[in-house]
Amino acid sequence: MGRFLASLGMTPMAGRMWGWLLICDPPEQTASDIAAALRASRGAISGTARLLATSGLIRRTTRAGDRREYFSAPPEALDAMLGSAAAIYRQMRQIAERGLAATADRPPRARARLQEFRDVMAFVEQEVPAVIGRFLKDRNRRGQA
Repeated sequence: MGRFLASLGMTPMAGRMWGWLLICDPPEQTASDIAAALRASRGAISGTARLLATSGLIRRTTRAGDRREYFSAPPEALDAMLGSAAAIYRQMRQIAERGLAATADRPPRARARLQEFRDVMAFVEQEVPAVIGRFLKDRNRRGQA
């Protein structure tokens, strides 16, 4: 997981921490718990937790009477991340559309790659929410059975 998230521009520690939170027991862990499990510093865990929480991969919570933060990777955190995917594709499509407008005076051949990129992003922008919706509906149906 560390290598995978690093290949997407995150740190290897982000992948290690997220991977741990996907399999650990109990599912909510303190920074100290995670640091011990991953043989990492508390500082590395703290910075990584901010990165993962901002990206929607993990949830940070507190408990009454306990000053510590707890971290988890619950399904709803992943749902939120998946739900934001359409917004990413929409932004990429919009950027491509601005590029196409800015290059309107160029021949179609010169704009073909950008047009293809825009078309793919428009397609994915529509399809990703539908696929995620089907997955969530199926998961909810399985949970009720």
